Amino acid sequence: MRKTVRGLLPNLLVAAASLALTLAAIEGGARVWARRLAGDAGSVRDPLLRFDPALGWSKPPGRQAFLQRTEYRTHIRINSRGLRGPEAAYDKPAGVRRVLLLGDSFVEGYTVDEQSSVAGVLLDLLRASGGAWDVLNGGTHGWSTDQEYLFWRAEGARYRPDEVVLFFYYNDLAGNLMADGKPRFEPDAGGELRLVNSPVPRPPAGEAQEDLARPFYLQPWRGSMALRLLSNRTSGGNPDLHRSLARMGLVPPAPDGPPPTELWPFSAVHVTETRQMWDLTTAILERMAREVESSGARLRVFYVPARFEVDERAWLLTRRRHRLGPRWKPDRVVERLRAVCAELRLPLVDPRAELIAGERAGRRAYYPQDGHWTEAGHATAAAVVARALGQRPAMP
Repeated sequence: MRKTVRGLLPNLLVAAASLALTLAAIEGGARVWARRLAGDAGSVRDPLLRFDPALGWSKPPGRQAFLQRTEYRTHIRINSRGLRGPEAAYDKPAGVRRVLLLGDSFVEGYTVDEQSSVAGVLLDLLRASGGAWDVLNGGTHGWSTDQEYLFWRAEGARYRPDEVVLFFYYNDLAGNLMADGKPRFEPDAGGELRLVNSPVPRPPAGEAQEDLARPFYLQPWRGSMALRLLSNRTSGGNPDLHRSLARMGLVPPAPDGPPPTELWPFSAVHVTETRQMWDLTTAILERMAREVESSGARLRVFYVPARFEVDERAWLLTRRRHRLGPRWKPDRVVERLRAVCAELRLPLVDPRAELIAGERAGRRAYYPQDGHWTEAGHATAAAVVARALGQRPAMP
C-alpha cells in the first residue's frame, strides 16, 4: 500500500504543477487581454453627457472621445449644437428633405462609429436613392419619450425637418414616470400635461453627469481577471451556470429579486402600474404628434425591439435570469404600442421581421453583453426607416 502511495505521489505533484501552470497561463492571458482593452488615457467607458437643467442631461457641445467597452471601441464626436455628427445649421438648404431622428442610445449609436450608426447609414441610403437629403441624429443615451419631446420643442423644431422619426424602446415607459434627475410630465385635474421637477436641480458636487466620466477598466474578481471575464460571459449568457459558480464563490452573485420595473409592461401581472405608464406615454405622444404636425413635419414611431424580442434564446435567458412566469410575453409592448399608434393615427415602423431574418442568417444585430445594436443592427434599422420614407434600398 505504501509503495502504491509513494508511486502515485510524483504523478500527483506533476498534475498539481501542471494545473497551477495552466491556471497561471490563463490568468496571465486574461490580464494581457484586459490591458489591451483598457485603451489610452483619452478613452472613456461611458457616453459623453453633461447636466442639463431643462432635460436632466444632454450631450456636451464640441466634445469628442474614444468610448471603450469589452465589445467595441468607437469614436464619439459631438457638434457645436450638442448633436452627434457633423455641424448642422438650423436653416434647411433649399430643395433638401431633412429627417430628424429622436431617441435614446440606440439612435445616438455610441456602440458603432458615426458613419455606421442608423443616422449615418440612413443618410447614405437616402442620398443613393436620389434627391437631396439631410439626416440629423437627435438621440441621447438614457432619454425617455418625455425628454425627447422636450428636446423637440426646444431644439428639434428649429431644424425645420420634413420627417421626424421617434425611436421607442420598452424602458421609455418606466422612464416617463420617473423624475429622478430629470423632468417629468403629470396630468392635471383637467387631463392636461404639466411639467414638474423643471428646471432640474443641479446634483451635488461630483455627481453631475460630466463629473462621472471615467476611463475604461476591468475590475478583477477576488484578485483574478480570468474569473472576472468568466463572470462577464456567464452573467448574461447562462444565468443558471452563473448562479452555480456564484455559490462556489467563483463569480459575483447575480442580483436576485423581482423583475425590474422597466420589464413590467411585458407582463399581465403589474396591471395598474403598466396602465399608468401607457396612459402617460400616450398623452406625451399625442401632444408631440400634434406639435410636429403643426410645424409642417410628419411624425413616425419606430419600435426598437430588445434583443429578447428577436432572439428566442435571449428571451429564454431573460426568463431564467428574472424567473419570469407564463404571464410574461415578449410581444406585449409592441402590440400595445401598435394600438396606441393606430388610435393616434401615427405610422408605426416595426423592424422585427428584418432583424429576426438577419439573426437567422448569421448577421448578429445586437452585442451579447451590451445589448445595443451592432453595425448590422444599425444598417437593418436604417434600411427599414428608408423604406418607411418611401425609398427602396436593399436590405443588408
